[in-house]
Amino acid sequence: MSSSSSQYIDRKAVNASYRPKAGVMSAGLKRARAPYRVRNAITGLALGAFAVGVWAYSISAVKQDVFDDVDEEARVMAQTGAVNEAFKAEEAVRTAAVAQPIQASPIVATSTSIPSPAPPTTSTQCRGLLRHLDSRVPHLLDPKNKTFVWGAPPVDHIGKIGGS
Repeated sequence: MSSSSSQYIDRKAVNASYRPKAGVMSAGLKRARAPYRVRNAITGLALGAFAVGVWAYSISAVKQDVFDDVDEEARVMAQTGAVNEAFKAEEAVRTAAVAQPIQASPIVATSTSIPSPAPPTTSTQCRGLLRHLDSRVPHLLDPKNKTFVWGAPPVDHIGKIGGS
């Protein structure tokens, strides 16, 4: 089949007919876009109005807030030095929370028809990608469980709910 008898028009010819010069639309392109001009303008105006409305609402909501009490608290804390004490107390609470292990009570099955999950393994061998991470970046993984999330239990042999 030759290109002259093809039912399709060459892409370069189409581009040349719709945009004869850079940045200029041909009369055919203007006619093709005419039915959508009003609909596109209304959609653009609606989106713009929504954005301006959200911005105006946000500004008006912030203007209504009164921050006088915040300024008074800041002055009092700066004068008494309570800012540093508050930060130290908060840091002490954080370190105490991290240092204490979480104690969970064991779950006792009341029915013998449901099999209990296999006990978690205590091996600290990494599997899959974690093995490569542990050898290349050893401080990235939890040293105890070799997990990416520190303190998380290993996910090997988690068991199944219901049948085996």
